[in-house]
Amino acid sequence: MPEIRWQEPICGGGGNACIQIGHTADGTPVLRESARPGELVVTTREGLRNFVEAAKRGDLDEFL
Repeated sequence: MPEIRWQEPICGGGGNACIQIGHTADGTPVLRESARPGELVVTTREGLRNFVEAAKRGDLDEFL
């Protein structure tokens, strides 16, 4: 896996469940959970955009 530039973790409620998003040098989005930094989810910009838009609409609320 190429080098990844990570953003600051997104943590809610003061817990340890933190999500980080980063990108490779070519702009490929990558996600990981801070508790499992070796397990990466690699997606496309379009896939990430679709996921974020679905979350904003509330389409993923059943998973919370």
